[in-house]
Amino acid sequence: MEACMEQACTETEGATLRTEMEAYAKAHHVPILNEHGRRFYAEFVRKQQPHRILELGTAIGYSALLALSIAPADCTVETVELLPARYETAKKYLARSPLGRRVTQHLGDAGDMLDILRGQGKTYDFIFLDAAKGQYPDYFEKAAPMLEPGGVIVADNVLFRGYVLHPVMMPRRFETIVERLQRYLELVNTPPYKTELFPRGDGLALTRREE
Repeated sequence: MEACMEQACTETEGATLRTEMEAYAKAHHVPILNEHGRRFYAEFVRKQQPHRILELGTAIGYSALLALSIAPADCTVETVELLPARYETAKKYLARSPLGRRVTQHLGDAGDMLDILRGQGKTYDFIFLDAAKGQYPDYFEKAAPMLEPGGVIVADNVLFRGYVLHPVMMPRRFETIVERLQRYLELVNTPPYKTELFPRGDGLALTRREE
């Protein structure tokens, strides 16, 4: 009974902290999972029950804490952030949660860090892409070899304001990023990969290897 009460208390505190983080992200224009994305992401984690998560794009640590609040108790997260200010903000938020002890932060370029982690022989059963959208094809090609059998890759913002599916009215400044996201969707729908697209919000893509 005491353990159940402690868990309930921890979950309540975690939800309160995430609400605070949502307000911070809105006030400081920090991109985190939107309302629809949170719901789908939480469901992905709940179904997958991952033990080792790799996240590209820490922001303020919101999605890492959300995942750990749902994943098995032995789940760990390695997360990569390019911007020092966001890295430090995430560090402070993660320190306020007992779940934060299961997060390893990396500061640096996501593409470079993927090379390092692969060189270390790291593998993951859940990979979350939420860093530079124009680099998604490169991230996928580097991350896929680290994906364990039965694992998934989840990518956020793959529709980029709807322009990926409907590029006719797209401003010219978005052409490169849209072309690369279209390329990403081609890659993750090429055998042995199969992808399910969730278009609500800015688009989430769930990719599995079918062999």
